[in-house]
Amino acid sequence: MLTGLGSLESKVMEALWASPSALSVRQVLDSLPREGIAYTTISTVLENLRRKGWVRRERLGRLWFYQPLSDRPTHAAERMRDALEDGRDAGATLLRFVDGMSPDEVRTLRALLAEHPEEEP
Repeated sequence: MLTGLGSLESKVMEALWASPSALSVRQVLDSLPREGIAYTTISTVLENLRRKGWVRRERLGRLWFYQPLSDRPTHAAERMRDALEDGRDAGATLLRFVDGMSPDEVRTLRALLAEHPEEEP
């Protein structure tokens, strides 16, 4: 479940992130596992997500189509940035984060850092 969202909101965001284009309420509903969810429930969830700043909507004909405001990696990066700021000591927070990474994740991080040029002071 995504931080700050309920279970159904998280499932709706996952459906939107999985789609290459904007989705209507019906398309979102059809992409979810059948759990007896009503069309109006998904419509309400999408409007709540829009109000919370997670999605935008566009009207095409008589239907609203919804898209995430950011992709999943951008959202995750923003959460990581928030965690660094909340930790007050970025070095200590990063160290604890890296200590919990798998060897593959550490290799990926090292490769990404090697590709990223250092900024001059």
